[in-house]
Amino acid sequence: MGKGKRIVLGTVMTLLAAAVVVLGATVFRLLSYLEETQQTFLQIEQEVVQEQQEETIDVETFKQYAQEYNVNISFLQRFFDDVIVYKSGGEIIYQPIDETLEKNTINWDHLLRAGGKIEYWENGVQAAHQVIDVSSYQGQIDWQRVKADGIDEAYIRLGYRGWGTGEILLDEQFQNNIENAKAAGVRVGVYFFSQAISVEEAEEEAEFVLQNLEGYELDLPVAFDTEQITEGAGRANLLTPQERTDVTIAFCEKIKGAGYQPMVYANVEQFFSHLEFPRIAQYEIWFAQYFTRPFFPYSLRVWQYSASGTVDGIEGPVDLNLCFSDCAPEDLS
Repeated sequence: MGKGKRIVLGTVMTLLAAAVVVLGATVFRLLSYLEETQQTFLQIEQEVVQEQQEETIDVETFKQYAQEYNVNISFLQRFFDDVIVYKSGGEIIYQPIDETLEKNTINWDHLLRAGGKIEYWENGVQAAHQVIDVSSYQGQIDWQRVKADGIDEAYIRLGYRGWGTGEILLDEQFQNNIENAKAAGVRVGVYFFSQAISVEEAEEEAEFVLQNLEGYELDLPVAFDTEQITEGAGRANLLTPQERTDVTIAFCEKIKGAGYQPMVYANVEQFFSHLEFPRIAQYEIWFAQYFTRPFFPYSLRVWQYSASGTVDGIEGPVDLNLCFSDCAPEDLS
């Protein structure tokens, strides 16, 4: 038994000695492998860095690609926070932000889509009014149903100037809309679609608005709607930005002088390519941009977010807006 133990112990010692040799060789191979692996990883890292450097492009090249491949403007805007991105005449424009102008404090992360509309929430409560703008295009409106559908405010077209004839006309549904909206408890303002080509014509439009407001009390501003006519040769299409701005200011000042609050409605292209925005920023701004998340850094009162909304009591599509001014939570429906 003792000899057997010695044989076993000897065998064990031999095996242990062999294991140490093998382990030593294994450790050596392992260290060699780790060294080779480290070198491989360093090589891969260098290649990745080189590839990233090769795939990185400068801003101007990025803009060229965006123009060439007609990149979606809403998507493109996400890459820039120091410029306003929009299209004008097929060209992508990068409008620098004017730091001298008053900015809004809206947190666009607080937007919430609900039932086909967009809501704005702060501290657990709605912090913006639901607004529509309507004209004779919407036909007869059931304002009681509109109010019941959560609409707080409405801008009603009072009138317009023909883009071809230049004739000033009253909207066919103006009186019905303003009287029935107020009766339903909807706060109202008005807008006028302008095609004025001179300061004198703008003042004429303002005077027309004032005459037709006699007997009515407004809750909201009087908006000046200035747009390019895309389906024809609009008489105001050829105005320079300075001329159009002069026209806009003439209308707004006459409205302001009569005791009403003026507001200017336009989209991004109109504000920055066809108007001198720094001169317009003194007035309330009604901004149209049909993005899920808009980009407009300046002070604004109303954001028009859809031209194809649905509201109970109105047949067919209607413009939907949010109002961010004078919107205390206790005033909201």
